[in-house]
Amino acid sequence: MIRFSRQILISLSLCCSIPAVAEEAVAISVQPVINTQHAIKDLQRLLGEIRSFSANFVQETHNGLGEVLQSIKGRMEVAKPGKLRWQTEGVYEQLVVSDGQSLWIYDADLEQVSIRNMDNKLAETPALLLGGDISAIDDDFIISQKHSESQLIFVLQPKDTTQLFDSLELTFNKFAQQQVLQEMIIRDASGQITEIRFTDVLNNPELKAEIFTFDIPAGIDIIDGRQGSF
Repeated sequence: MIRFSRQILISLSLCCSIPAVAEEAVAISVQPVINTQHAIKDLQRLLGEIRSFSANFVQETHNGLGEVLQSIKGRMEVAKPGKLRWQTEGVYEQLVVSDGQSLWIYDADLEQVSIRNMDNKLAETPALLLGGDISAIDDDFIISQKHSESQLIFVLQPKDTTQLFDSLELTFNKFAQQQVLQEMIIRDASGQITEIRFTDVLNNPELKAEIFTFDIPAGIDIIDGRQGSF
């Protein structure tokens, strides 16, 4: 189930879930917004302002009983169109890289890299919410919005019920100058919850093109599932 949760966010392929910073719990009152057209426009505005994105993250995955299955940390960089770098540290070390066409998933402990075509569908690849075309985001999701005193919270439910996740929640800082993304929460049909909390967030940083390509180390196994000529 741990690898499955990472697959959701990869096939984020963002990538997956979190929050492991010790913080004192604060009760936040939120109210749903009934008019989803406003939610769609607000979310499109926030995501449309992001041309590139970088942040550290802590990811935590819980089962339906609230028990922690996995807690990891790492770093993520995203750039339009469709470019992604997602690296986890420690026991669950993994690197996911996309140049917008191909997606490399490198497991150092297995000495293995899997390669496949990058799926540019928002519902298949939630990470594209930050790095893809979100002009027709409401074609893929039912979008609602909740307000708190300090946050803008959007709940996205896939219209395609065969997707790996039931809902995706995006939380933005309401009062920061760039209204940066603070957290993503993914819920699946089994009750598993993956939370990803971002820190040191930068909207529109200058990112080098080479971080979105992967040079395959010598001597590792290659599973190339791409279609077409490369």
